[in-house]
Amino acid sequence: MINAAGEWGDDSGEVLLIAGDTDAAEMYRMKLVLDGYRVVTIANVGDPTAHPAGWRPDIVLLDLGVGGGAQLRDLQRLRADPLPAEVPALLLSTRSEEELRRQGFTLGPTDYVLRSA
Repeated sequence: MINAAGEWGDDSGEVLLIAGDTDAAEMYRMKLVLDGYRVVTIANVGDPTAHPAGWRPDIVLLDLGVGGGAQLRDLQRLRADPLPAEVPALLLSTRSEEELRRQGFTLGPTDYVLRSA
C-alpha cells in the first residue's frame, strides 16, 4: 500500500488505484499525487493492507491491462463490498466498453471505460 500527499481526511480527493503492473501503477500514482490527490495503490482487491478500516475512496482507478480478467473480478468483488460499492470507477482498458460487455462483464452506472493504447 502506498499512501501519499497528506493525511487521511484532508480536502483533496482520495483515489484507490488497482493495478497489477507496478510500473504503470507508479506512473499513475505519481501523476495523481502531483495533481493533489491522496492515492492508495494495491495490486488486487484481496490485498489485506488495501486501506484503513472504514475508508471509502472518492474514485477507483482500475487498470485492466491486456488480459483484464482478474482485474474485472477485482471490480466485481469491490462492488460486492457495501462500503465502496457505489464509488465511481474509471476503467483503463485496451478494449472498448462493448467488448467488455461481450465478455460478460456488466458495467454499472458509475463505471466509465477509458480506452488506452
